[in-house]
Amino acid sequence: MLAELVAEGEKLGEQVEWDARRFVHVLEGVEFEKWTAEVILYLERHHPDSSLTAKAIDQTRGKVGYDEYQFLLGLMKALQETGD
Repeated sequence: MLAELVAEGEKLGEQVEWDARRFVHVLEGVEFEKWTAEVILYLERHHPDSSLTAKAIDQTRGKVGYDEYQFLLGLMKALQETGD
């Protein structure tokens, strides 16, 4: 499941847009929200006592955007590379 979440996250990266009016990267939509929820569920199931799981939950409260996407994808890639 971890590999699938990483692959799906990388695919979502193709949907990132630049908002020239606000000077920010934007990523939003149902698929992004679904992926975010799946990542949190994975972390809660497989790493319930990790400080990184707590940070991921905290960071995804409220509006979730490009910065949270980068954090979550980076975290999932780190877990994949370390074999967790």
